[in-house]
Amino acid sequence: MNSTNPVVSIIIVSYNVETFLMNCIESLKRKPSDVPVEIIVVDNNSTDYSVRKLQQKFPEIPIIQSESNIGFAAANNLGASYAKGQYLFLLNPDTVVEEGAIDELYNFLTSKPSAGAAGSYLKNPDGTFQISCYPFPTLFRELWRLLHLDSIIPFGSYPQHKWDTKSPHQCDVVQGTSLMIKRNLWDALKGLDENFFIYSEEVDFCYRLVKAGFENYWVPTSRVIHYGGQSTSQFAREMFLQLYRAKIQYFKKHHGNFVTFIYKTILLIASLLRLFLSPLVSWINPDAKIQQRQIQENYKYLVASLSHL
Repeated sequence: MNSTNPVVSIIIVSYNVETFLMNCIESLKRKPSDVPVEIIVVDNNSTDYSVRKLQQKFPEIPIIQSESNIGFAAANNLGASYAKGQYLFLLNPDTVVEEGAIDELYNFLTSKPSAGAAGSYLKNPDGTFQISCYPFPTLFRELWRLLHLDSIIPFGSYPQHKWDTKSPHQCDVVQGTSLMIKRNLWDALKGLDENFFIYSEEVDFCYRLVKAGFENYWVPTSRVIHYGGQSTSQFAREMFLQLYRAKIQYFKKHHGNFVTFIYKTILLIASLLRLFLSPLVSWINPDAKIQQRQIQENYKYLVASLSHL
């Protein structure tokens, strides 16, 4: 599948997800694109048998091995530095790409000069719909989301499940799970910001792309199954902290110190509220006791760490 003159470069960043990585690549091999593509795997210093298995099963695929876990953004930038295609397709290893998914993104981007990036319709393993697009974060949207008010009126998130699934939809942020980007714009924006170790790197990139005068789109005719969180689940509590560290970083970069201070205050109040209400939820619903205990531990960790973020 790796073409000597690829039009699309598929970049897969892998970390200790051997089985998922094999399944992902097999899906790419099973349902090849009509467009010439290359596959580049960047391994973030996995300690499982990912690299060995990949070398044995797919020797034609180049593997870039990092000596340490350099993070999602840096690893994608590393893969892009080896890419030859005019389009970069960032793909998570815990995905299965359905037939035509790559072609649909490519055809859309080539036909839409104003579009800079396009993402796929993501499905859960059971075939149900998975949210993959978001509005840009603001203080009020984050407060709305933290108070779980989106279930009443979707403001902190999109009502994406109601979108037309036959035509592309413009949006602020497209999740980096299955995201195709025009190479010239990637180069102009200097790729992903490596200061984001994990989380919010695609939010930052999409924001910079829009500021540069281009648009992000969701292309529902491109279908990808996403298992979700296979690398991050190995360090669940630390990843919870990383999620909010990245959000704070985003606010600081694009909105300054004062807005960041307000956001951290919102986080503190929301965290204390969750800690206060969690025992009540456990009492009302005993089946949720274990889950609520984990939530309590996560928010205690966040409150204890907030002054250092």
